[in-house]
Amino acid sequence: MQNEIISLKNDEKLLVGLSWENFSNGEEIDFDLLAIMLDKNEKFLNKADLIFYNNLFSRTGALFHTGDNKTGNSEADDEAILVNLASIPSSIRHIKFAILNQSQKKNCGKVSFRIAKISDIFDTKGENIYSYSFDDSDFYLMYIFEIEKNEKNFIINIKLKNIDDPIDKILKSYNIKPEQFEV
Repeated sequence: MQNEIISLKNDEKLLVGLSWENFSNGEEIDFDLLAIMLDKNEKFLNKADLIFYNNLFSRTGALFHTGDNKTGNSEADDEAILVNLASIPSSIRHIKFAILNQSQKKNCGKVSFRIAKISDIFDTKGENIYSYSFDDSDFYLMYIFEIEKNEKNFIINIKLKNIDDPIDKILKSYNIKPEQFEV
């Protein structure tokens, strides 16, 4: 499952879904799905290129976050980001997706994510091209995959990686001022 590569056509639409089940004894847990759009040098270009529950749209509308869920008890995806590859600006070459453990509780739930091809932006199910689940929520931020744009098409690189740094430090590594965002 690690380092898997999936090829995509330039005009495809994707749904990235996140869901979780709470293992804790009534304590609320909250995971968040986020994406950051970067140029060819992996530099952050625009404040609207960090897509999460407080910034639902990218500047071109290529990415759309469906909203925050703080309970993880939905029947379908608890959080999702819709991606229209045809609307991604030419200046963007990398889109990194991550899961943020807002509650900072360890081993508190089963977490799953999926990538699905969808027919249009109203398709909330789609056809899964990748899915992954894990019981170990022992992370603050987990980098899950990246969409890379090259001259001819897009590819998805699955790269599961726990990141123990606080979100402020991660944002600063992309020259993003954490105070610009209420994460």
